Amino acid sequence: MNLLQEMQEIRVRFAPSPTGYLHIGSARTALFNWLYARHLNGKLILRIEDTDLERSKKEFLEEILDSLKWLGLNWDGEPILQSARLDIYRKSAKQLLDKGLAYEAQGEIRDKEGNIIKNSKRITQKAIIFKVPQKIITINDLVHGKIEIDSSTIKDQVMIKSDGFPTYNFACVIDDTDMGITHVIRGDDHISNTPKQLLFYEAFGFKAPEFGHVPLILGKDRSRMSKRHGATSIREYKQAGYLPEALVNFISLLGWAPGNDREIMSVTDIIKEFDIKNVKSVNAVFDTDKLNWMNSEYIKALDVNTLTPLIKEFLDKEDLEGLDELNLKKIVKLFTIRIKTLGEFKQEAGYFLKDKLEYDAGQLLKLAQRPAIKENLIKFRDTLSGLNEFTILNTEEALRNLAKELNISAGELIHPSRFILTGKTVGPGIFDVFELLGKDRVLKRFDRALEKI
Repeated sequence: MNLLQEMQEIRVRFAPSPTGYLHIGSARTALFNWLYARHLNGKLILRIEDTDLERSKKEFLEEILDSLKWLGLNWDGEPILQSARLDIYRKSAKQLLDKGLAYEAQGEIRDKEGNIIKNSKRITQKAIIFKVPQKIITINDLVHGKIEIDSSTIKDQVMIKSDGFPTYNFACVIDDTDMGITHVIRGDDHISNTPKQLLFYEAFGFKAPEFGHVPLILGKDRSRMSKRHGATSIREYKQAGYLPEALVNFISLLGWAPGNDREIMSVTDIIKEFDIKNVKSVNAVFDTDKLNWMNSEYIKALDVNTLTPLIKEFLDKEDLEGLDELNLKKIVKLFTIRIKTLGEFKQEAGYFLKDKLEYDAGQLLKLAQRPAIKENLIKFRDTLSGLNEFTILNTEEALRNLAKELNISAGELIHPSRFILTGKTVGPGIFDVFELLGKDRVLKRFDRALEKI
């Protein structure tokens, strides 16, 4: 912590627009701000930029708030709505107008030569437009270092549109100043906005915050993250069965690294290590395979009593019929090392949750063509029927003894039995499957399958 940080409270903000669901890029911006604030015992302010009345929706706002809470990214104080601050923006714009640093235009915007460059079709009042001064603007970016922009490349900036609403860059400056924001951490796509905002800070005589622009998140093909790379919103990852702790861990590493090649880290450790100045200045790549691996590691680390209720949220009432809590926990434990997401459990363990299996026709035909397979399976079915206790040990002993008697390998009974009982060719230990399905269900599945062979 440097001397400046010791003298003032660190205040950052996350400022989403409720025009869509919270996507990965915005979630990382929120996370980096949250981590920086928590690392330095500062504050995270949540500001809702809802001045686009046509596109802003209550459902999107609710989803954004829910996603932030699900990720564990708590903010300080109540969310601040820009739509409740319209008078403040207008009064602030008038200050620059009165100082001669801005001008009014009746539904039009002019370039530096005075030529009209835009006409408004919905004119209700005069727009207030800032006169951009001629100068070199310097940004001492926390991620990219020194950036210089010649203001001659910037057109005069609208502060208040003719519909009475503020523009993004103007409202940001007024809000960040009023809210005491000391650091603005946001995506690279905002670099072009920063010089415009710095001009407003200077015109008002406000102290500008420090800026840190985080590189974009790209798909594995190095193009900008989009739907073709898979899910993009936090809501979709939650619905797919990713754990919030795993997603936070993964997103934190998109552009930042703690050193020593560490990857699996608790939120507490990430907060302790995080510094925006250690964020890389190159674009981060979103690797779904790595996310799946990380999520599976988090799943493996959960004890069965914690994991089972989480799994149940992804099951229907019908899935749980006739299945008591103890057996469900046994099944969950069996699949803990086999699933990458909570949502995969139903797909992978479905044969424990329903009785009617759909067998792959090609696999069934291949099974039927094996020499003496039907006779051997009938004998095995009869052997299982004679067992008084249907345990892992008993079923294994029965299978191996019969294989020895038939002079065949145990695998010649194990693999067909797996297919008959699960409809799959791979899965957990077959003797675990026998015990968890129980004698009645096992015999019924053998009878049904033998009719088709």
